[in-house]
Amino acid sequence: MNSAPPDRANPGKKAKPPIGRNFNRFWFGSLSSNLADGLMLTALPLIAAMLTNDPLLVSLLAVARFLPWLLFGLFAGAVVDRVDRVRLMVGVNVVRAALIAGLAAVVATGSATIWVLIVVMFMAMTCEVFYDLAGRAMLPDIVRAGTIDRANGRLISGQTITEDFGGAPLAGFLFVVAASLPLAVNAGAYLVGALVLLGLPLAVRRPAQPEGAETKEAEPSGNPFRSILTEIGAGMRYTFGDASLRSLVLFGAITNIGIMAMNAVMVLLVRDHFGVPAALFGVFMSATAVGAIIGAALTGRLVARFGRFPIQVVGFLLQSLSCVVVGLAPNAYTAAAAWVLLGGIATVCNTVMVSAIQVVVPGSMLGRMMSCAQCLGYGLTPVGSLLGGLIGRIDLRFPAIFAGVLILVALLTVLPALRDFARRAGEVERAARDWEAREGQVDRGRDLDQGESREDPGHEEGWKEP
Repeated sequence: MNSAPPDRANPGKKAKPPIGRNFNRFWFGSLSSNLADGLMLTALPLIAAMLTNDPLLVSLLAVARFLPWLLFGLFAGAVVDRVDRVRLMVGVNVVRAALIAGLAAVVATGSATIWVLIVVMFMAMTCEVFYDLAGRAMLPDIVRAGTIDRANGRLISGQTITEDFGGAPLAGFLFVVAASLPLAVNAGAYLVGALVLLGLPLAVRRPAQPEGAETKEAEPSGNPFRSILTEIGAGMRYTFGDASLRSLVLFGAITNIGIMAMNAVMVLLVRDHFGVPAALFGVFMSATAVGAIIGAALTGRLVARFGRFPIQVVGFLLQSLSCVVVGLAPNAYTAAAAWVLLGGIATVCNTVMVSAIQVVVPGSMLGRMMSCAQCLGYGLTPVGSLLGGLIGRIDLRFPAIFAGVLILVALLTVLPALRDFARRAGEVERAARDWEAREGQVDRGRDLDQGESREDPGHEEGWKEP
């Protein structure tokens, strides 16, 4: 009942269920938005360097990039769980397109200042908070049961390719022609991403509220502000009230501290310790993007072959080892190889963990739950950077070693939670596949009663379990 049909090309092999046409539309919209992100995140620092030589002012762009998560993350999670998610994503993309188009006009006329760039970065990334949470919360309703790991892998690999290998270099080339040109293309890409999403069906836009959910308590006096606060509180209680989920969220935040500690001094480690020329620093750092693409492409196959829990245990162990190797590497080539491995393994582990959470957490709560995790993770980013700077003063290799040890210790404490969530995700997916199989049998029975063929081209394209 739960087995897939055989692959016609390989009769002894089971065919993979397709992710679905709705995902393809969603993915294309995400790729367009990712390309726009890559353009913006490269173009704005280039323009800032053209306007000022003050390192502090330029660094404020990075502050403006992450600050919206701390200020609006929880609020955005509550909004995502109560509105039409497609309309929200389309709306914020249109706003971003208008912001960047306006900035392009200001830059073209020579009226731009560093403070204008900072304000635009802050507003555009505030839109990104809503867009990202809405997309993550909507994904489980878009894909077929048992395909979410593959779907997340495609999203991550597509994001890496379009941002790091598409938007970033394209922005540099266009900037040479005219400083405003990458911004104009950027605005157009956001607009395309918005238009593509309009075709998603109504069924995936807003999750159905389960009976007895907190909708009644969410409207204590008809006050929208109190209603939002009540929903934020419900999301935090759900996230930190579930022992396994709480452990996974804290584990993600702790590992992020370690990675940020290593990244904070990576430029000094690569340049001063390994002797990599400044001109090749970007090439060295892009190695992790290569690993991320490979890891994202393999995630679905690895999960199907070995299961979520073994993949995460082995993956986080290798992630810890990779960090240590980066710190202890005898030369830049060994460090680069470990850097590639780290990018691939981290992508696999994070994809599997996020996919399990998306499967288990109810759709009506997913936006708020994800916002809690993101706020905590981004909120501790400065802590990791500060620790990396302090430890790096002792020895530039130590932050990478610290990251590896921290991930290993955190992994040992979170093993029961990883096993529990992998089990719960598997149970939910099996139940969903059983439901799809029953629905498929009913549909085929109706078709045969009506004298229709099993190969009727009018049926929904895709795989159905027997």
